[in-house]
Amino acid sequence: MRNYIFYPLIVLFFIYGCTARTPAGSKITFFTWVPLEEERVNKSLIKEFETQNPGTKIEYINDPDRQAMQKLQVMFAGNESPDIMSIHGAYFLPFASRGFLLPLDEFIDKCRELKLSDFYPKLINGCKYRGTLYSLPRYTSVYVLFYNRNLFDGEGLTYPGENFTWDDFLNAAKRLTKDTNNDGVIDQFGSTMDFWGARIYPWIWQNNGRIFDTENNLCLLNDKNTVEAIQFLVDLRYRHKVVPLVLPVEYKSNVEMFRTGKIGMFISGAWDIQGLRSEKAIPWNIGPLPKNKKKATMLGMENYAISSRTKNKELSYKFLEFILGKESQLLMAEKLDKQPSLVEAGKIFAEGKKSYDRKVLTDTLEYGLLPPNLMKYSEIELVLQQELDLIWLKKKTVKEGLESATKKINAILKE
Repeated sequence: MRNYIFYPLIVLFFIYGCTARTPAGSKITFFTWVPLEEERVNKSLIKEFETQNPGTKIEYINDPDRQAMQKLQVMFAGNESPDIMSIHGAYFLPFASRGFLLPLDEFIDKCRELKLSDFYPKLINGCKYRGTLYSLPRYTSVYVLFYNRNLFDGEGLTYPGENFTWDDFLNAAKRLTKDTNNDGVIDQFGSTMDFWGARIYPWIWQNNGRIFDTENNLCLLNDKNTVEAIQFLVDLRYRHKVVPLVLPVEYKSNVEMFRTGKIGMFISGAWDIQGLRSEKAIPWNIGPLPKNKKKATMLGMENYAISSRTKNKELSYKFLEFILGKESQLLMAEKLDKQPSLVEAGKIFAEGKKSYDRKVLTDTLEYGLLPPNLMKYSEIELVLQQELDLIWLKKKTVKEGLESATKKINAILKE
């Protein structure tokens, strides 16, 4: 990572030149739903922005609760919407379609410092509603495969790379699954399986399966290739026994099992790197997800938007471009391993010397896919998860569960 990453904030940031001078006494509110570590970085950025723009005040509201998006909807309903907000990608469409968000095309067309072409193109596709730009991505994320190098070395296994397949994944998982103390109980698994919504999408895509037809507003989870993909995941547990049914009670997360050597692999994204970054006991790295009929991974992002009700559009956009700028993204990358949404920042991020291969994260963007953008996401997610739980507990076959989910979700989509 280049030296300027470590300079004080006062050196890092510059004032963007595509918005009007800020009137003295201007105030805007900024809403996020991030962990404490990211909140601290945001506060440092806010302080720097206020220093650069005397007389401005950014009121910062952070709500890391799982219900943050519901709280944001309540704020809009009560005419207390923040000026700038971070929106979970799955909730972007409902917010944009209800007129809650300010169109940004006019602002970014005038801006000399920040252009749409600066961002990874796939991300911008997820920021538009009916051809109009309503948000911009601050950072992105992709699902990758975390693996324990010591466990792989102990079994003579090749590290996961671009040609790592489902069969390779299964073979590695079998070799890594062990009863280490010979008490008849498996205490080291090849992997874990997060059997829910977005975590199963990459497996479906890798098998040429279909999930939704957004153009025709249809759920297609009963697709033959989708059924095959989900059956492969269920077989990992019940046929091959290489993943636990649930996490053992003594472990609170995949990360905790991984860093204690109880699993050899798990699938996640850059957000879990912080939990492993200080772990010196276990050498680990990341590789691309295993492929089957094709390569695919989940492409995620957070949409940063401005309320259509803001009384200070110019200042709101000025702050938005500040926190989305290259130096801001590089700061997030250095301190929190956040994957930049800007192409140039992404290149610097990939070149950074870390204990893990950051280039895997940027390379997999090439075949990353955005999740389906649905109006009734929360309701659909609940129905899907209910059926997935029944499948995972073997109370329904894969075909039965996905047929039921398809029927129920299509009924919701027709409402």
